[in-house]
Amino acid sequence: MRIHFVLNHDGTPASKLADIEIHFEDGLLAGLKLVGCTIWRSKKGDPPTVLVPSRSYATAGGIRYYELLRDSVGEEMPKEAIKRFKKYIREEYAKVAATFPEKDPEPTFREKHMRTKKGAPTMAEKEAAQK
Repeated sequence: MRIHFVLNHDGTPASKLADIEIHFEDGLLAGLKLVGCTIWRSKKGDPPTVLVPSRSYATAGGIRYYELLRDSVGEEMPKEAIKRFKKYIREEYAKVAATFPEKDPEPTFREKHMRTKKGAPTMAEKEAAQK
């Protein structure tokens, strides 16, 4: 098995760092890859968040989600394998990201046209004035 990171160089969406593909090299799944895992920048400065494919289901209180990647060992150590997988992904991503310096993301259309103070020029208006 090999983990492959598809880095998000175009910056859309802005917080997405990479897609993760799990390539199977041996056994019954050889030649296949599992897609749908992603790694996202945390808005609070925490380590990156690893998301695995999930399904939604409706409850009386709203919509809930359950991850499709689950422990198979039973109830003795719930979610330990998932935590170990996500920790491994974060560590490997840190190694990959260190080899590719992160460029400043381009401002989104909304950021470029948003006024920070009433009457203050937007970033787009400032750029137009410089030309």
